[in-house]
Amino acid sequence: MLDCRITIEKISENDTDEMGFPLEDWQVYYNCWSDFKAISGKEYISAKATSSENIVTFTIRYSEKVKLIIEDAESTKKYRIKYKNKNYDIIYISDFENKHTFVDFKCKLVS
Repeated sequence: MLDCRITIEKISENDTDEMGFPLEDWQVYYNCWSDFKAISGKEYISAKATSSENIVTFTIRYSEKVKLIIEDAESTKKYRIKYKNKNYDIIYISDFENKHTFVDFKCKLVS
C-alpha cells in the first residue's frame, strides 16, 4: 500500500563556494507516494562509540522521473530520499523483474 509521502532530492551540481568547492545543496526532484519497510536495525560498537545502522526500503511506482534515476550510473550519490524530516542515502535501486511497475529503493538513514 503506497501510503507514505516521500521526497526524492537531487544534489545541485552547479553551486560552488568562494573557493570553488561544490556545495551540498539538495533540491526537490520528485514527490511521490511510497510503501515504507524497515529491513534491519544493526547496532555495532566501534572505537568506544556505539553506532546504529537502519536499512529501509521505499517502494514507489515506476515513472519517467524514476526511469532517469535508474539510468543514471551515479544515482546513488546524486539522489537521496526525505521521509518524515529524516534523510536517507540510497544504497541500491531495483526495478522489480524489469517490469517497470514498481521500483525499490534500499536506503540507509543518515545520522
